[in-house]
Amino acid sequence: MLWIRGNFFIPDARKYWIKPSIKFLSEVISKENIDTVITTGPPHSVHLIGRELKKEKGVKWFADFRDPWTSIGYHKELKLTSNSEKKHKKLEYAVLNEADRILVTSNTTKTEFESITKQPISVITNGYDSDYQGDAYLDKSFTISHIGSLLTGRNPKNLWKVLSQIAAENSVFRGDLQLEFMGVVSQDVMDSMYRYELGPYIKMLGYGSHAEAQRKQQRSQLLLLVEIDSEETKGIIPGKLFEYMIAKRPILAVGPKGWEAGEIIDSTRAGQVFDYKAQAELKRTILEWYEAFRKGRITSESIAIEKYSRRALTEELSKLL
Repeated sequence: MLWIRGNFFIPDARKYWIKPSIKFLSEVISKENIDTVITTGPPHSVHLIGRELKKEKGVKWFADFRDPWTSIGYHKELKLTSNSEKKHKKLEYAVLNEADRILVTSNTTKTEFESITKQPISVITNGYDSDYQGDAYLDKSFTISHIGSLLTGRNPKNLWKVLSQIAAENSVFRGDLQLEFMGVVSQDVMDSMYRYELGPYIKMLGYGSHAEAQRKQQRSQLLLLVEIDSEETKGIIPGKLFEYMIAKRPILAVGPKGWEAGEIIDSTRAGQVFDYKAQAELKRTILEWYEAFRKGRITSESIAIEKYSRRALTEELSKLL
């Protein structure tokens, strides 16, 4: 199925949107006198709609990449033939060189695209809802919460090991610790946690609404952010990072060295960032947070985060327009 997906649906399974969308949108552009079109992908088929609209209607076209194209991790798993890989590269090159401006979410992606195109590239990250108002009370337990999917590859084994060590050494910590997961968690991650005897502390919340996720974020003592440990993921900045920051709870982040999301966390003092090999430093930090929790003083500074509000980011986009 992956082979079929990768080689018969180029650039993706939304390729059949392209022709009918061009026909429909051409009429809208003429009727509404629209002079600029922004396409957002993935799916990258949407960019091919913008490409044709520019040709047919002469509109200015911005191609907005919320994720990279051929360099994203899952691209390697599509079992592409050499011919299919060339088609992807050719389409990527065409979009990057024919769009009037490229928008990306990270400096890593910007640097990557600069080797392919001379067109202007602007970084506009994801962000948070500036109208968010929380009124949740903090959990009485020492909760470490993860919101969203925690799939195979995002498995911080040293974190589970450290938590297991502290629980074995400290009976009070055992009584306070709670690991909460809202969203899907892979069997590999669950097996690792049980291997480190963390089963008694796990609470699976299942799926919840966006409002429930926001409340959980604000109630938690710590918020867990994990990214795959690879070169390809250094430029991945999860959208939930910004909601974590506005929740004003300390972020415990585990990811690759040189991770851009980690740089944002450091610069805003929103939490602490560790690589996958960290143990002693990770343990010391968790114990410091736990001591602060026991004193009712566990907080997050989250300074200078206003620039990541969706209102501020939209203002940046409006200036480009």
